[in-house]
Amino acid sequence: MIYVIHLLACGSAADKEVHSMKFQQVMAFFLTGAVALSMSTTALAADLPDNVDTTVSATQTADEQENNLYTKNDKDLTDAEFEQKYELPENSWFTPAVRYVIENNIMLPAGHINGKEYFPWFNPAENRCTVAEALYNSAKLIDPELTASYAGMAIKEAPDYNQIYESDRPGMTFCFESGIMTGDSQHYLRPYDSISRQEFAVVLQRYITLLEKAGKITFSTNTSVNTAFTDASSLAPWAKDAVAFCQTNKLMNGDNHGAFNPKGQIKSVELAQVLYNLSQQIK
Repeated sequence: MIYVIHLLACGSAADKEVHSMKFQQVMAFFLTGAVALSMSTTALAADLPDNVDTTVSATQTADEQENNLYTKNDKDLTDAEFEQKYELPENSWFTPAVRYVIENNIMLPAGHINGKEYFPWFNPAENRCTVAEALYNSAKLIDPELTASYAGMAIKEAPDYNQIYESDRPGMTFCFESGIMTGDSQHYLRPYDSISRQEFAVVLQRYITLLEKAGKITFSTNTSVNTAFTDASSLAPWAKDAVAFCQTNKLMNGDNHGAFNPKGQIKSVELAQVLYNLSQQIK
């Protein structure tokens, strides 16, 4: 339409007359179409029963409902909605634990796929930094002074300190300065190495000891029951007491065959469940 009007403003008088005729023809075409469309709409409405609502339904589509899951605050979601958002099994036993760690920013989704958050709960926890950050966030939630007390500089002496990403340093610093993670015999922190179940048992025992010293929690110190595992003989000597401690306090259990699987990796859902269980016993 703008293009036609532009032509009318240019050229000779003869041209203007020609263009004026074309403009009138175009307008007649649109007016005729508008009348026809109006008649068609009226005819369509007349063919419908009187009780049919011709307005657009207010019911949300499945896609709209799903998108709402990603705009709502997690705490406002039902368990079913939460499970759908984070792709958890329906009515899963660990939903309360996952809700606890996510809603309290202790463990966060691992990333995004097609704009949606995902958390591979049954995958192994990524690395030592992942566990360190979860413990750091857990301690900070329990008592901010716990983490503030262990923000020293000694960790910078570790040979691989500079390999730690800036965002991962608070968690690793807390765990190193508090003695929860001390590195290997060569003082390497190995921040992005995987963490085995027996290593995690040691780390967990040290973390709970820290909470006990701060008067935040009380646990049994019995370390005499690890022979119950069918693979107890494969436990590293340095891990036996910690594994027994975790077993006694029902923090870590064996598999369906009674094996502890000491060299297997701790899974994200197991880490979440442990931290949730601890939260239920904080004084």
